[in-house]
Amino acid sequence: MVWNIMNKDRNILDYLEKLKDFYKKSTDNQQMLFFQLIDTILESKDLEEISFEIKNVEKIDALSGREVLIEDIELLEDEAMLIVFQLNQTDAIKQLYGAEVLKEVITDKASKLKSIINESGVSLYSISFQKFAILVRDKALFDRYFSILKFSIFNNIDNSVYNSKTYGEILSDFTVGVSYGRDHLYHRANIAIQEAVLSKSRYKIYDKNADGLELKKATLDKFRVYKTALHDGHIVPYFQPIVSASTEEIIKYEALARLVLPDGRVISPIDFLNTAIEDKTFEFFTRQMMQKVFIVYGNNSCEISINLTYENIKSKTMLEYIKNRLEKYGGERITFEIVETEEIVEYKIVENFIKMVKEYGCKISIDDFGSGYSNFTNLFKLDIDYIKIDGTITTRLLDAEKARIMIRGLVGFAKSVNVKTIAEFVSSKELFECVRKLGVDYVQGYYHGEPKNAKDYGLE
Repeated sequence: MVWNIMNKDRNILDYLEKLKDFYKKSTDNQQMLFFQLIDTILESKDLEEISFEIKNVEKIDALSGREVLIEDIELLEDEAMLIVFQLNQTDAIKQLYGAEVLKEVITDKASKLKSIINESGVSLYSISFQKFAILVRDKALFDRYFSILKFSIFNNIDNSVYNSKTYGEILSDFTVGVSYGRDHLYHRANIAIQEAVLSKSRYKIYDKNADGLELKKATLDKFRVYKTALHDGHIVPYFQPIVSASTEEIIKYEALARLVLPDGRVISPIDFLNTAIEDKTFEFFTRQMMQKVFIVYGNNSCEISINLTYENIKSKTMLEYIKNRLEKYGGERITFEIVETEEIVEYKIVENFIKMVKEYGCKISIDDFGSGYSNFTNLFKLDIDYIKIDGTITTRLLDAEKARIMIRGLVGFAKSVNVKTIAEFVSSKELFECVRKLGVDYVQGYYHGEPKNAKDYGLE
């Protein structure tokens, strides 16, 4: 093994010769480890530091290492999502506080990353002393883990601070690369990290490099599939129940967009929404989705939640379409869920939209509340009925006291202004009981029902 070469011979020229010979005789996996060693050397000051990193790289929280990650990637039968985390400030922390404190910081980071993983199809790896990776094998979880990355890891200050018993708060954060697919996942995620570093971004998604022609073809194929589905009317609503936390009775369903392929496969929004937005057909996509939701709404007596973005709300033609639907079907059992993000420039536009739909008896929910952009001052000036607590917070409730304190305070504040709360991503009995004890009014998640078509929930 590469590490044994280093341990046996500390003469740089000798072990480089041995590495050269090793590389020629190695398998593909071993050659990838060779490049990791070169990375370690380039990032290090001397052999003592290299030795320190090698001894600790696979001992962080007993995580699987780089070799296991490469093997797992090779065993993939379907597309996967790989998130590679590169810890920043490591040199500064080591120089200021010492190597052992740096190890404490990295162990803390590993523990925090480990705490967000609850599904069997997701794994965490320690791939070098300052790099971690999360491999998501289930396509249904892609958008969830991207949300965790964007809103919980980057926008939750607790995840950037390590409280040292000796030195107090130590700040350290990640630069992240994300890749999707089956082939060259790790290579592409690392390219994305390099692009993020060069552009001074927190993260980058692999989208262009030397393999650009292959990627462009994949993008065009995805675009073709999306446009065909849009043309043929294969954008369909799936429905997920929202239940009362006190009685566990279904009180409404959230309509979630899906694309059904000719072979029957169902694709989640993350696979085609960006294409819709970039192609400027997002409004047509929303209309097709909304038309089908209102048909289900008209044939049933249940309440239904419909998602809207600020992009939808500020479109005059989209507003006219919504008004037309409400004129035809009524709105007493409709809730519009608005995603509150940094994209909202004029709250007056949101306020006017709410006023308009309220005239038809509609209710308003603010989606992903607590994700990092929520503005209490602006939000509670609006006439809202629900706030949906961001799922990345909900999933931390069982092992993070601060998350429980936050939800308890949010629930108390919401009750004081007569706004109901909904917790999403409730996937287990234990999490449901925790949410209920914290006083949340309604829950949504796989524990009470996964997204299904209208027929499966008797909503035809």
